[in-house]
Amino acid sequence: MSSERSEPDVQEQLHKYVKLKQYQEAVDCLSAAAEECQQTSNVSLDNLIRNCKGCVGLVQQLADKEEDRSRKIALEQLMTSVGHSLGLLQAKKDQLNKGQETCVKDATSTSTDNAADSHKTQRKLIVEDTIIRKGSISFQDVAGLSEAKEILREAIIMPIQYPHLFTGGLKPWKRILLYGPPGTGKSRLAQAVSQEINSTFYCVSSADLISSWVGESEKIIKELFQHATQQQGRSVIFIDELDSICRSRSSSEEEHTRRVKTELLRQMEGADNMASVEQIFLLCATNRPWELDSAFLRRFQKRIYIHLPDREARKVILQLNTASPSAVFSEKDLDTFTDKTEGFSGSDLSNLILSALYEPVREVQKATHWKETTDGKFTPCDESDPDSIQQSMRDVQPELVQPRQLTIQDFLKALSTSQGTISRAELNKFTEFTQKFGHCG
Repeated sequence: MSSERSEPDVQEQLHKYVKLKQYQEAVDCLSAAAEECQQTSNVSLDNLIRNCKGCVGLVQQLADKEEDRSRKIALEQLMTSVGHSLGLLQAKKDQLNKGQETCVKDATSTSTDNAADSHKTQRKLIVEDTIIRKGSISFQDVAGLSEAKEILREAIIMPIQYPHLFTGGLKPWKRILLYGPPGTGKSRLAQAVSQEINSTFYCVSSADLISSWVGESEKIIKELFQHATQQQGRSVIFIDELDSICRSRSSSEEEHTRRVKTELLRQMEGADNMASVEQIFLLCATNRPWELDSAFLRRFQKRIYIHLPDREARKVILQLNTASPSAVFSEKDLDTFTDKTEGFSGSDLSNLILSALYEPVREVQKATHWKETTDGKFTPCDESDPDSIQQSMRDVQPELVQPRQLTIQDFLKALSTSQGTISRAELNKFTEFTQKFGHCG
């Protein structure tokens, strides 16, 4: 016998049905307007205006109720575009009916102003969406990279905690580039900065800055720096994957790409000339520093190589990722792990450790003999164990299942199917770049 649907389920289905119906009605209005526009004669302005008004009204209702930010922005852009056309059509109708040229100008001006206000609001929403609150990652959670952490402390944390030390000719670093292979901790360092300081922290990617609308990308960049300047206290702007928007300029590149680079350079230069010069700190990260335009490289006061984790850092990463009573390693185990993982990035090590952590869980699924521990739980054991009980995992209450202790053998087994993702040729390129333009962190 089928059970009746609950009241909330019925309401949710009804809400979805109404929403889909509104989308369909908006599409019908647009289709009718498009068909009218394709007429070669006897085009009805009244039909065009009526369908455009219907579309704008429906899209406005959908945008007001939409919770997904990307869909909300798309709906607002559609509403702006159709609204602009509606203004022109209404102006044309007024001109024909009254013979007044000024009606067209007024309608066009009003529509343009509304479109400008809508785009400005969207840019502000995009910038505000990049602000992140205090995270849970601190510098202690980042293994190694002591010099990089020291420079970041000098540049960001100390000027906030001890502003009286930075007077006269002593100025904190304001623009720092972190570069190195993928998975070495560049973004993690940025997250640690947001935890260490009580400031506005903008975490920006190229997707946030690049818009499909002509001229919008430059305005978003300008809005970002203006927004940071208006905040109380110090603001930190972190731009990840900088090489995706700041590659070396060439005569063959598209005009809008050149304008984006020019605007970013202008904002970086303008930050130095503002009275609130100490208010904005720019932190950027890239995996391919040799592709950056020289004009951008010149503007970074510090260029820090975030290298692969060294021997001690690999030990710390193991301890941080297996900090539980079920994982106890001797010094010999740690040495074995570090010797066999040379050339692994921090991300490679995390994946390796996760694979090793699964080994005791896999044994639990296949176990046929179990024994009871002192705390009343059951753990897999060998059938020769005198206290063993023959049963499968399904025979044990889920909350009483206890995997065995993690061992170094689990890591050696995981190592047999894991490899580092950074090639020697790539590391050589980073070394050459560091010798020319940066220093090791």
